[in-house]
Amino acid sequence: MKEREIKYDFLRAVAVLAIIMVHAIPAVSVNDKQWWFAAVMQPLLLSFVGIYFMLSGLFLLDSATGDITQFYKKRVKVIVIPFFFFSVLYYLFYVSRSQEVLSWWEYPVEFLRDFFSGTVPMADHMWFMYVIIALYLCTPFLARMMKAMNDKELKYFILLILGVQTLTNYAGGFGIGLDQILDYMVFKGWLIYYVLGYALKRLFKQEDFKWFALAGIVGLALTLLQKRFTPGFVPGIHDLAPTMIAMSAAVFLLFECYGNLKCKAARTAAVWMSRHSYSAYLAHYLILKAAAELLVDQTVVRHFYVPRIVCATLLTAVLSFAAAWILDSTVIRWLQNLIKTDRGR
Repeated sequence: MKEREIKYDFLRAVAVLAIIMVHAIPAVSVNDKQWWFAAVMQPLLLSFVGIYFMLSGLFLLDSATGDITQFYKKRVKVIVIPFFFFSVLYYLFYVSRSQEVLSWWEYPVEFLRDFFSGTVPMADHMWFMYVIIALYLCTPFLARMMKAMNDKELKYFILLILGVQTLTNYAGGFGIGLDQILDYMVFKGWLIYYVLGYALKRLFKQEDFKWFALAGIVGLALTLLQKRFTPGFVPGIHDLAPTMIAMSAAVFLLFECYGNLKCKAARTAAVWMSRHSYSAYLAHYLILKAAAELLVDQTVVRHFYVPRIVCATLLTAVLSFAAAWILDSTVIRWLQNLIKTDRGR
């Protein structure tokens, strides 16, 4: 039996903490020190959004070449059911605080409308789910496409979608009217991260890490320069800009090279956090905004910018993983058991 690769559990656990922290950073800075902290930390933390997609692509594009019906049933069971359940919780919390009163039958109608349109109240982070579900719908076919490519063809494909995404990001900002052409491009958007996770795992050699690390550092430096001197020009700060892709690839490969923890306790913790990371991600935004930040702001820590962010992040993480552990073992498991699937991915 193949030994579990702890580095991916470790990376997934760190990714959840990074996303929680980026949501804990205030939108407004009141002095230069706060601005620099946010300017440096936000791109680094946001790189883990791309890494989420990379982790999914890493595993599924390598394995999803079996029965397509079983693959879809497994995604509904593992992904859609928790997503729907937490969306209901967010909506119920919103209704409990709303002064608007509807007829009883209007509430489920409003919820379903919000759920299918991606506008569930207080669930700003749920945009991610609609993208990942769209990618999962394509995965059985993308996986077959990846398997059919040799390494040289895969490299060409990565360069193609990276080039298309670069043009998509920057052409408009420089006044180059390519929208009519780029709108018809199939291979763009978050797909690049999804494919990149698989491609880096397949093609990467450890001696190449220094070049990816350098690209990530340059990407961060360019992002900071752009934020400081051309704040009105935003494409280079976007999640899909080449600078962000370079940072995500560098961090991903850092864990690929050095992420296999040796400490038994750390390995156990990483596996446990990885197992509950999905539900913790879904739960964290509500816990952060409705509980953690309010609790932290009742203490003296509220007067200190960085300690407030750190405390809100840690408290949210503890509560989110506790909620995930309880719900994963009870309600979500009961709902998932309604769908029978074959074992495996």
